Amino acid sequence: MVFIGFSAMAQTSRANTSRKQVISEKTTTGALARAITKNSKSDAEKVQAIFYWIATNISYDHELQNSRSLQQEIYRSEENVIKNVLQRKKALCGGYAFLFKELCERVGISSEVIHGYSKKYSGKVAKDPKVDHSWNAVKLNGKWQLLDVNWAVSQKLNSGINTYWYLTRPEHFIYTHYPEDPRWTLLKHPPSRSEFLGASK
Repeated sequence: MVFIGFSAMAQTSRANTSRKQVISEKTTTGALARAITKNSKSDAEKVQAIFYWIATNISYDHELQNSRSLQQEIYRSEENVIKNVLQRKKALCGGYAFLFKELCERVGISSEVIHGYSKKYSGKVAKDPKVDHSWNAVKLNGKWQLLDVNWAVSQKLNSGINTYWYLTRPEHFIYTHYPEDPRWTLLKHPPSRSEFLGASK
């Protein structure tokens, strides 16, 4: 993996999306995806443009995080989640992940939403851990790679989004993210879930 720093990503992605795309009730995800990637010359540039666009246009949804009734209203289907993300211009982890997958697939790029467990670098996890996070895998040049748009937004740096979470190396990603299906660690010899959660013992 070639690490793309914030400056390089921002410069390329701004060139690809010279102005913020106008989202209206009539805007389809296909039209949005094509607008975001219109100047991209490769799948890698398309993925980068989509990641950057979501991270700079969709804010973290604190209201939704704290409202059980709003969660029940929005989380009825993947389609409804995506619709609300675009209307509200805000999301939780699932919204970021579903939108990323949808936009990638609209321009012919394979992506998956991965659900699993997360922990900060402190290693602290809940005493009774449950699936608590969603992120993405994306296929580029025949190889699956990992990213987390939500954390790129929520762990912003002074210069902007935290691009550490863009195509993060699997051996680094595993310190903080563990998928329900271990094959999505993308590691030949992944740790067990109990090993990942061992810090809570």
